[in-house]
Amino acid sequence: MPNASESFSNQRNKKKHMARYAYIATPNTNSIVTTAECKTHLRVDYNDDDTYIANLALAAKETIEDYTNRKLLETDVIQYCDTWNDAYLLYFSPISAVTRIDYYNTSNVLSLLSTDVYDKNIYGTPSTITLAPSKTFPAVAERARPILVKYTAGYADASSVPMALKQACLILVAQWYENRLPYVQGRIVSEIPMTATYLMNRYKVYGLGMDYINYYNDSTNV
Repeated sequence: MPNASESFSNQRNKKKHMARYAYIATPNTNSIVTTAECKTHLRVDYNDDDTYIANLALAAKETIEDYTNRKLLETDVIQYCDTWNDAYLLYFSPISAVTRIDYYNTSNVLSLLSTDVYDKNIYGTPSTITLAPSKTFPAVAERARPILVKYTAGYADASSVPMALKQACLILVAQWYENRLPYVQGRIVSEIPMTATYLMNRYKVYGLGMDYINYYNDSTNV
């Protein structure tokens, strides 16, 4: 266990991130593009496939989120950490607020970390939690994931999502709508189209892959 009095930067230099866990109790199930926008892109003028198209739009949104390490619409996240070092980087962007940081103290009691102990940079990509000047992080219990960082990630609404990501969403919807099988003779259609990849690469937050993301309401398995 890291020395509680050791500087944050020294902990970070000595030890790589041990674990990357995030718990999302209620995923944001709103789409970043409307069914009407998708139908215009697809040049579909009938309503028979509206539900299918809407589901494709949600799947495309999730694909973009996984690829870019972003949340496209506001989502409450709990990031679980084994050490204070793991709390340095917040896994999803953009972040509108860090609501609280809890930790299990050496008596294994869940405690609230005082906000004067840490500084938060929610405007960076990725956002970071750093030790405030002349402060030290408290020692934590010897248990799995004793630190919980709670924050809100995602754009305020669909109109705030970058146009490039919305266009990538439409491209993915078109790819899946027009090719419902993973293979068409001579090519693999389940791969992300190059144009969509190019659009997403501009917004990709690198080096933040999670070991595990729990999207369910039961956090006991996290």
